[in-house]
Amino acid sequence: MNGLQAPEGALVLRSDSLLAWVLPYGARLMQLFWLHAPEGPRPLTLGFVQPEAYRQDTMSMGAVCGRYANRIGGAVLERAGARHRLDANHPLGHCIHGGSQGWGRRIWQVAAHRPDCVDLVLDSGHGDMGFPGNCRAHVVYRLEGARLVWQARAQLDRACPVNLLQHSYWNLAAHADLRGHLLQVDAQYYHPLDAQELPQDAVAVAGTCFDFRRATPIAAACVPLLDGALVLDSEPGELRTVARLQGGALAMDVSTDRPYLHVYASAGLRATGSPLGVAHGPGAAVCLESEDLPNGPALGADVWYGPQRDYVHTLALDFSATPENGSLD
Repeated sequence: MNGLQAPEGALVLRSDSLLAWVLPYGARLMQLFWLHAPEGPRPLTLGFVQPEAYRQDTMSMGAVCGRYANRIGGAVLERAGARHRLDANHPLGHCIHGGSQGWGRRIWQVAAHRPDCVDLVLDSGHGDMGFPGNCRAHVVYRLEGARLVWQARAQLDRACPVNLLQHSYWNLAAHADLRGHLLQVDAQYYHPLDAQELPQDAVAVAGTCFDFRRATPIAAACVPLLDGALVLDSEPGELRTVARLQGGALAMDVSTDRPYLHVYASAGLRATGSPLGVAHGPGAAVCLESEDLPNGPALGADVWYGPQRDYVHTLALDFSATPENGSLD
């Protein structure tokens, strides 16, 4: 374990290259360590030293967000003449990340735990945060050598929109901020936000802070602007590589089956507890959230699931050292 001792209550996963700590509270990735970093095990995400600190976290640190992650405008769902008032926990009156008691603030049950894998389950009743239908969700974290696989599944007994995402903050270099990181995303368009922080029609990334078509530094001047969904070039439905983050002699390739990758450079992040990894602050890390369209129900996106259609979302993160530093294995 190289001297690493998991805190009480954390579920430990390990491969030859990676060590993960997972918390049932919010199905959170508390920390992921690169075991073969030159300086010794390196934390790759932002988190807190003590599991109890996540109870006061307002930034979804490492959490699984749902039942519908990101924003639903006006905290209202309307479909086929039915209207559902959701929990309005966003300052502008929207429902964000499933409401004030969204799934990132629930204790998930441990369905199975092996040395390299954990399966967590959550039951959410009809009317929970205003969402229709009884829902059972599973989240799996699995280590496969230098790969971390995250998969979410949900089954419902009536129609409801679902959008689960994994909300870790990545800093691969363990430096104070994102300087020295490069980001590349296969996306020619993105959805800018309006004054209500809701997505507008997609526009070209060219000439904007969202232009990561080539490996590009995350500029400090862009940190306040980077909070939006990039439209991935490739067709969703199949797991495919869509992005790469590089920093600190390490690369992380992002693969997903979703149509969007939300990039957030943590402009609103503030210190709220003793950090595990890099200190928390604006621009300290980047979230790369594979997802469906923010405010998707209002925009006609295909985000409704039910008895005849289960929700499944897969994210895979592949880590590799830069050539001059050898491989992870």
